[in-house]
Amino acid sequence: MYDFDTPAPRTGTGAIKWDLRQSAFGNGDALPFWVADSDYMSPPEVVEALRDAAARCVFGYTLPTRSYKDAVAGWVARRHGWEIDPDWIVPSTGIVSELAHIVRCFTEPGDRILIQTPVYDPFAGVVRDAGRTPVENRLLRDGALRYTMDFEDLARKLAAGVKMMILCSPHNPVGRVWTREEVCRVAELCAAHGALLVSDEIHWDILMPGRAHFSAGSAGTPGNLIVLTAPSKTFNVAGLKCSNDIIPDAGLREKLTKWKEIRHLDGPNSLGMTACQAAYTHGGRWCDEQNAYLAGNARLVYDVRAQKLPEIGIAPLEGTYLMWLDISKTGLDSRAFCDRLNRAGAILNDGYRYGDDGFVRLNIACPRAQLEAGLEIIAATLAGEMKR
Repeated sequence: MYDFDTPAPRTGTGAIKWDLRQSAFGNGDALPFWVADSDYMSPPEVVEALRDAAARCVFGYTLPTRSYKDAVAGWVARRHGWEIDPDWIVPSTGIVSELAHIVRCFTEPGDRILIQTPVYDPFAGVVRDAGRTPVENRLLRDGALRYTMDFEDLARKLAAGVKMMILCSPHNPVGRVWTREEVCRVAELCAAHGALLVSDEIHWDILMPGRAHFSAGSAGTPGNLIVLTAPSKTFNVAGLKCSNDIIPDAGLREKLTKWKEIRHLDGPNSLGMTACQAAYTHGGRWCDEQNAYLAGNARLVYDVRAQKLPEIGIAPLEGTYLMWLDISKTGLDSRAFCDRLNRAGAILNDGYRYGDDGFVRLNIACPRAQLEAGLEIIAATLAGEMKR
């Protein structure tokens, strides 16, 4: 059994989640539930591989080896049922930065790029920063707070000249794991209207019981598809700057590779590739146990909500370790709600940044005792607000 109850010592290490508490939120002692990394230690198999690499005492320029690409391809096949050619893999330094490169490489200033809101806020940022125009396809929400895609609106907007669609799968922050049927419909519509489908699948390994991820790579047209993956969320190695583009079409692959080469955008960190290869070779059991632990954390949130937070709604968590909480009945918008919590001692993300000011995002990838303490702060703060 792996240990997810022991907190990793992060304060004073430059960890964004912990060391920006004072400057960003005005409370250096608050418990952080915002940045999407985890607060328990990475798999021992990954740590041991990094120790072995450090012991070689050389950190020179490094190419992705065949064994590295085979490890990535093996993980994709075992965990997600998608058989890929290792040559389709293009290592990169992070999904957000890679999105920025892809937007600039495959579209022109002023082009329309579709995102499904509410969604991870850097999507709109990379589009706007490149001088392109974000087009919103709002997700639909039912009375149980479960989100679905508005395919009629999606088809209309794709038909109106969208050049690229960025899919978030599983979805951050609403917690959906899209079904095979949903992903196939997205791929069909993009192909029919000539829009490049770029699928961010960084959370694809983090699944609640009974859920299975279906990659866009298994549904999309090879000449119209890029899938972005990384070990960073699954194994808590985001700081090692290693991600992978999976690009089945040789023409797309060559175009992106040349675009980056002439701008001297070098490949990922050599230790990042070491960590990725170790994780994808030896990390299956750790991933399964982490998912079980996260499911227990999610149950804790549901239980505390039922007992102490009746005003709060929760979008059903199917995947990711990010819970989407409906605060619309509290009388506060998300920024005011988070400001109250910051001062009380818990930091969450406001929903305004994702496109819905009636929600907040809670990261549950932490030792259970930390989550319990944070939920107590939320309950006490909300109880005080409701008495006003």
